[in-house]
Amino acid sequence: MRLMPAPSSPQRAAIAVLLAILVAVAPACGYHLTGRANTLPPEVRSIGIPIFVNRTNRPELEQRVTEAVIDEFSTRGRLRILAGEEGADAVLRGTLYTYTTMPVVLNEQGRARRYEILITADVALTQAATDRVLWENDHFLFKRQYEVPETSIAYVDREIIAIDEVAGDFASTVVTSILEGF
Repeated sequence: MRLMPAPSSPQRAAIAVLLAILVAVAPACGYHLTGRANTLPPEVRSIGIPIFVNRTNRPELEQRVTEAVIDEFSTRGRLRILAGEEGADAVLRGTLYTYTTMPVVLNEQGRARRYEILITADVALTQAATDRVLWENDHFLFKRQYEVPETSIAYVDREIIAIDEVAGDFASTVVTSILEGF
């Protein structure tokens, strides 16, 4: 095995300069995130979020999803969130179109051990004064799987827990899309 001699002082200085140039130039190489930092006009300081419309056969779904969206906006802390449209600079409206559950894993007896929830929705943010659409996605699709325990002793309403989790995922995606422009 042959050992390389340690670089001399001038070589070390040249390497240091080269590394400094690379570090300075690297951000300009064209790698960047797409989207804008904020899709909202500066005059939008409050968002009204009325209860989403529920066109599914699942009761309470609109309440859980709306609550998750309000909570997600509240944790971001930039905007004042209102429960309705009155006094808001912008209004976020949503319609939940489908809610389905389907078995995805069966046990030896043919009983479902795991289900998948599927929710589709349309969500739009409009400026209250002009009714101009600021952001919209009419093809939201969210899925979440949940396990069903073998025994009734271990049974907890796993579907409700899964609905809350998918509502949280839904809310996070909506709020991130609006605030970060992705």
